Amino acid sequence: MPRHRHLHAYATLVLAGAFEQYSYAGRLTLQAGDVLINPTFDCHSNKMLSRGIILIRLPWRHDATFGGVYRNLAVDTIERASACDVRDAAGLLEEQLVGKACASSFVEDWSDKLAIDLRTNPRLRISHWAESRGITREYAWRCFIRAFDVAPTQFRSEMNARAALLTLMRSNDPLSKVAADFGFADQSHMTRAIKALTGKPPAMWRRSRFKTAGAARATLGRIG
Repeated sequence: MPRHRHLHAYATLVLAGAFEQYSYAGRLTLQAGDVLINPTFDCHSNKMLSRGIILIRLPWRHDATFGGVYRNLAVDTIERASACDVRDAAGLLEEQLVGKACASSFVEDWSDKLAIDLRTNPRLRISHWAESRGITREYAWRCFIRAFDVAPTQFRSEMNARAALLTLMRSNDPLSKVAADFGFADQSHMTRAIKALTGKPPAMWRRSRFKTAGAARATLGRIG
């Protein structure tokens, strides 16, 4: 699937097949038995590594992390529970994640390394980053677009907008202060960035406080 956005967090149980996901968490490789947590306000693309991919998607709580892949879980138990009660299935999954650490993102080339550094420093200057590693800015740029389906500057801008939005959602600070704290020129600049990321202005998100409509349900998907 080409790059797309999700406003709310969800969990994916991989029952069969294998695929890669390119997201703010980096390049993630998934196969049968893995569980993927996609966080709140995430953008990613997916690449099939096999045919016959079968997934179960569960609704998930608000997640301000970058998400990630978890392994060695009792996925079959969660799968059976999801057929009866999706909330019980999500609860079982959350219990299994206690004390578990995400698997590391896959690092193969410059694009993966740049994604990691942009995640830890969303104000990173890409030209300086490339120069310090002995490569040209243009080469780093091409590698990143080829892997993540987005320019590194947009990737950086989206993560900064996401961080600002997550902050204003959990605080009552004036929007102008949040904008200044995250390096935006002014409140209008932040509003445009957040609206580009989510489709809605920050004031609307602050009022909603992540309330969602509709009943929770599990979705079974088959690809290929």
